[in-house]
Amino acid sequence: MHLYGGMIMLIDREKAFRELDMPEELFNELLDMFIEQTEPALKSLENITGTTDYEEIRKAAHLIQGSAGNLRIEAVQSIAKAIEIGATQKLDIGVIKSNIGTLKSVFEQVKKEVADGGIQENSCR
Repeated sequence: MHLYGGMIMLIDREKAFRELDMPEELFNELLDMFIEQTEPALKSLENITGTTDYEEIRKAAHLIQGSAGNLRIEAVQSIAKAIEIGATQKLDIGVIKSNIGTLKSVFEQVKKEVADGGIQENSCR
């Protein structure tokens, strides 16, 4: 997260442009793809927690973490990483489900930020 004009932004576009060295149009296309692919991955992750298959939880969280990291969406990346680590350590499934709830909430904020073209006010939780 970073501040832009007094607003909290979940996607650090300037950092992404600088580090990824790509035009804004391509970055926006990749963000759209991220949203499209992450929505079903999150639903799958929720379904998997019902079975307590820790390896599948780890894999699903790793996929989300990697995709978010590639686009420098650090809030999503860090929460997905916590889920992945929790699954690796076989933490209580309630803790993992709580983290998934947090991930869903942050992802919804990212979706809104992408839909608004990167300019929106997010609440800091």
